[in-house]
Amino acid sequence: MARLLGRTRAAVLEEIAASDGTTGGDIVRRLGMSAASASEHTTVLRKAGLVVSRREANMVWHTLTPIGRALVVGHGH
Repeated sequence: MARLLGRTRAAVLEEIAASDGTTGGDIVRRLGMSAASASEHTTVLRKAGLVVSRREANMVWHTLTPIGRALVVGHGH
């Protein structure tokens, strides 16, 4: 999956899958990246149809789409 998406985006996608959805802040803390970087990666994943994002108050929740889940599951996770 890292060859297809890049190592960092694959890690973000796997983090979202592992948590069955997560916030941008959780991605920042768990993967040790800046908020801007996490936002950029989730935006690319969303535009690719792999992630859905929804705002709740001051947080943005990210969950996998069926295609995103199939990619992660097909990768063996």
